[in-house]
Amino acid sequence: MRRSRIKSDDECSVGSGALIVYIAMILLATIISFTVINITEKISQKSEQVAEDVRRDSVNSVIITGAWVYDNQDDMLFMMEFGAAGEPVDRVDVQYVLTCTEPDGTFHHRSAALGDSQGGSPIYVWELGTDSPVNNPGFVNVDNFQPGARYFFTLDGGTQTNAGGPAGECGPPHMDTHGISSHLYLHIPHGPSTHQILTLSNGQEIGSQII
Repeated sequence: MRRSRIKSDDECSVGSGALIVYIAMILLATIISFTVINITEKISQKSEQVAEDVRRDSVNSVIITGAWVYDNQDDMLFMMEFGAAGEPVDRVDVQYVLTCTEPDGTFHHRSAALGDSQGGSPIYVWELGTDSPVNNPGFVNVDNFQPGARYFFTLDGGTQTNAGGPAGECGPPHMDTHGISSHLYLHIPHGPSTHQILTLSNGQEIGSQII
């Protein structure tokens, strides 16, 4: 009878060691692959977040470049400029907030879509270089703001609950009487908000600056 040859224990140990090394290499490759994929995903997510932040900070932006006393009541005139790297913005999507605090701590505020007076004096909005509402019975507010363009808009003093009140809170007479400043905020979609402190430069004189 032919006898089968039995391999030595040394050869078995070598084979077992090679198998262990092979399995270890597979596990190591798996761990490395998982780490690389995880890092890649995090970098991708971070890049998307940064890109979104940059887009929001640069695509739609607006700054207030000037402000003046508009009439002998409580109206103010503002000039604003939209960022060049943006998208058209509907006027009704731009929200304004006007606030002020009297020396005794009394707080007043008013907010609405730009062009909405909420019962106060009419609010006018027009592009720089076009006909203003003065002596213009057929005047119509701009409905769409274009990137890189500049616009005028008026704003009436008053509160959220009493927009047409005689006190004209946060307007030039009210600021002058109490020796205070007002704050104007503009909020636009897909972009940062703008904050402007309003301070009288020459009392209630029409045409005097308030920033």
